Amino acid sequence: MRPDRPMASATLQARLRKLGVPSTRTARNGAWLSLVSSVHWKMLADLLGVADTTASAWHRKNGGDRASYVASRLRQGERAAGPE
Repeated sequence: MRPDRPMASATLQARLRKLGVPSTRTARNGAWLSLVSSVHWKMLADLLGVADTTASAWHRKNGGDRASYVASRLRQGERAAGPE
């Protein structure tokens, strides 16, 4: 509980379990899948500072390919009422 000391990973996991997050790995994987479905994998790699191969692998795991990203952006553009 001191600001100059990092929290132990077991303490963080216990706190997250109390908040309803049973597994940090499951939450992390879910976050990756959500991110790659809404942001191009290359931009995601640059923003998060991860390797391109990592972000691309998560994109493929989510069932995406280059054409599906472009198509989803075009669909979003049709629904948008104004500029983003």
